[in-house]
Amino acid sequence: MRRPMLLNELLSQIPDMEPGEYPQLRIEGIAYDSRRIKNGDLFVGIRGEKADGASFAVQAVERGAAAIASEESLNLETPVATVLVKDARVFLAEAARVLFHDPAAQIALVGITGTNGKTTTTYLMDAIFRKAGLRSCLIGTTGMRIGKQQFPCDRTTPESPDLLMFLRHAVMGGCTHGAVEVSSHALALKRVFATRFRLGIFTNLTQDHLDFHGDMESYYRAKRILFTDEGRNRIETAVINRDDPYGRRLASEATCPVLSYGFDPLAEVRAIEFHQRADGTDIVMATPEGPMEVKTGLLGRPNIYNVMAAVGASLSLKLAPDMVCMGIEGVEGVPGRMERVTAGQPFQIIVDYAHTPDALENMLATVRALPHGRLITVFGCGGDRDRGKRPLMGEIAARMSDLVIATSDNPRSEDPLEILSEIEAGLRQGPAAYKLVVNRRHAIELAIKSAQAGDAVVIAGKGHENYQIIGTRVYPFDDRAVARELIQKLPNARAVRY
Repeated sequence: MRRPMLLNELLSQIPDMEPGEYPQLRIEGIAYDSRRIKNGDLFVGIRGEKADGASFAVQAVERGAAAIASEESLNLETPVATVLVKDARVFLAEAARVLFHDPAAQIALVGITGTNGKTTTTYLMDAIFRKAGLRSCLIGTTGMRIGKQQFPCDRTTPESPDLLMFLRHAVMGGCTHGAVEVSSHALALKRVFATRFRLGIFTNLTQDHLDFHGDMESYYRAKRILFTDEGRNRIETAVINRDDPYGRRLASEATCPVLSYGFDPLAEVRAIEFHQRADGTDIVMATPEGPMEVKTGLLGRPNIYNVMAAVGASLSLKLAPDMVCMGIEGVEGVPGRMERVTAGQPFQIIVDYAHTPDALENMLATVRALPHGRLITVFGCGGDRDRGKRPLMGEIAARMSDLVIATSDNPRSEDPLEILSEIEAGLRQGPAAYKLVVNRRHAIELAIKSAQAGDAVVIAGKGHENYQIIGTRVYPFDDRAVARELIQKLPNARAVRY
């Protein structure tokens, strides 16, 4: 998986680094978490949200670190090799690239970034690759995967050593292609710095993560890194949503050739017409390779964009159009994305990851277009995250639903009642009846009890997640499993009156 090398050999392969004073020092591996140090590792002290990794240098040495890299000079009592670096995150990414033999350069990676649509688009790309007879890997919100083998991952985009170690494993396993969700956090924090991507996809940009980025301009600039020389990702083609205003701006600023997609008449991959079925969507597209007709099991206008993005990327990689269509048609669904829960109930239950205003509005619009009676929406907003979107999502839910049950998402360190109070400011602006229920299980139970035959119950915000974070503790919680359990316990529940 990795090749031990001399420290000076490692440094010589990193731009702007000079050999150190330990010419015979052997480095066995690399770590950014002092708790994961193994004997002979190079420990890189990076700055986190709550602590500076360099402050854990002593613990790293005690655990067997052979060398320490830091942005500041360290006064350690134990003699240990130290490397002074300008940017610890850049150094971490570059050093991992060298130690793992630059696996990203040995595989055709598609990096997908944007506020919404990343996960579904990675699934589409992975399915297309496999249908074309290619061995593919997938990295994103639902974890890391090679074929059917799943690997754990606690971030949408892993830290650079974890990402590159997985990619080295993928290359050794015969993978030639891969699809990677690239989050704005990963770009801003240089987790994919100098990681080679053959192609980049930009889906859209709407309000999210402003607790981290501060404003939309900073959020956009983080996404932009992938498509310019700033991130040293060496993308050959950018596939960009022309209908998105930030996409049009990005197309003019990208430092690589651009292929656009959308409904815009000037888009190179363009949806000419589409027909919504109860179990999917039929799409006719104009493409550089001629007209293409695709039948997909995915629902809604957002998924038409995801399909167009995947088509544009696949054609740019010179994949055969018939393989592209068959790959897309093979994707029946994506975990936690418009996922139906069926346990014998006479009404629909749909679980979706929608946790931004744009995603919630698009998802509810999709459900409203399906045959249904009342639309009952259960959702919440995460704690310690962008507070500005809470009233926006409340207004959207109240405007587009018949009944809204606002509840907890992952409240983390915030008071759930305060989060609900901020959501309620938006709920008051819409016509829907609403209830505030702190306990998420109780909220789902209330929605199920309230539903009558033919209704649609939407449970939004957590999607595929199988946990809930309350305070600093992580509790098992899966919206889909909870809904099934409650349906089985209350098969003949009568409607609750308000």
